[in-house]
Amino acid sequence: MTRQPNNHLNAAITLALFLGPIIYLTRKQKRLAKERQHYKEEREAERAFLSALVKDKNAQPLRPPLPEIVRRVLSRCRLSYLSTVDVDSNSSHLSMMRFTYLPDEETIVMSTNVKTKKYDMLEKQSGVALLIHDFSKVSSPHTAGEDASAPRLTGEYSITLNGTCSVVKDVVLAEKYRAAHLKNNPDYPQFIVGTDIAMLRVDVAMARICNINDEVVKWNVAA
Repeated sequence: MTRQPNNHLNAAITLALFLGPIIYLTRKQKRLAKERQHYKEEREAERAFLSALVKDKNAQPLRPPLPEIVRRVLSRCRLSYLSTVDVDSNSSHLSMMRFTYLPDEETIVMSTNVKTKKYDMLEKQSGVALLIHDFSKVSSPHTAGEDASAPRLTGEYSITLNGTCSVVKDVVLAEKYRAAHLKNNPDYPQFIVGTDIAMLRVDVAMARICNINDEVVKWNVAA
């Protein structure tokens, strides 16, 4: 005897195949909307924080620890400009650097080849300036196809940091920093891993935070 197809089962399967993608897309849209709302609220809080400090002159310079707005910008950025002084040529030297912010230590780590002018200068001096900004085409919550782990830049802030930059000589500490730096910059091992690559540590002493409206807030470790 020929078995008749189960019409109810087939109908259920057809309905599931039809509704499944709709349910998935609906939930995804709700999640993205929630992310956008959170992103908006976070940016508004940052703007309000900075504007309030600009209006209150007695609130500056800010005291340690680093304010949350600075910690957020440092955490979502990876590129910086390192300024050193070339004493022999009586001029400055500027380098584009990938960096990693370590919030638990409130320090910044970078790496450089030892066979560079920059390394030679850092062996002779310690004072540096570091410019970091979050200007980017990526200025909104991630959408389909984007890397969810990538930082969300706002295009609103730049931070000038002054402090000391030292070559990390302690092997164990250097490898700890190297691992953290590589994790934060996985696409650039050629600048991080190698026998000729030294790890650098920047300890911040002063900071100037500026937003797109040219409102400036100062921070000083000695304040």
